[in-house]
Amino acid sequence: MPRQNIFNLTAKTIFFFFLASVLGYLWEVILLLFQDGSFHNRGFLYGPWLPVYGIGAITFFLLLRKCRFYPIRVFFFSALLGGTLELAVGWLLAHFWHTRYWDYSENVWDLNGYICLYSVFGFGIAGVFWVCLLSRLCGKLWHRMPKWLQTSLLTILLILFITDCAAALIFPNMGKGITY
Repeated sequence: MPRQNIFNLTAKTIFFFFLASVLGYLWEVILLLFQDGSFHNRGFLYGPWLPVYGIGAITFFLLLRKCRFYPIRVFFFSALLGGTLELAVGWLLAHFWHTRYWDYSENVWDLNGYICLYSVFGFGIAGVFWVCLLSRLCGKLWHRMPKWLQTSLLTILLILFITDCAAALIFPNMGKGITY
């Protein structure tokens, strides 16, 4: 693969990471707003992003994009990958930072509260939506942007994200409605 193509795929993948991280943040904030009527800045970080959604989106995109014409296959692989990712992240947060950002203990077929049947099913649906539809539309949007805008956008996002990560490693985002 020529060097320019690798750069384009990497830049688009970083764009997908931030897009999915922000969409995941909005999803969780809106969901909790409806559930308990108040705003909660979800996640380990302070900014409007949840990296687990970004990691999931780029994992789904990179591993499943060739399956995009087979939504049932994408569903099962997304459920498996998403469940595995959520389990790993939940375990790491609990064991290294001694905190939990979600707890599925009250749900059907949970595994130590880290994952449950409905969350895995949700990953399957989200994977189909992302791999079969949204990543393609967002990829077209990305390619329509001028290069200077792509570079500026990713540079600003990366600087903000790295700063946020450094702050959260020192002072993790915790509290009512955020951690359990």
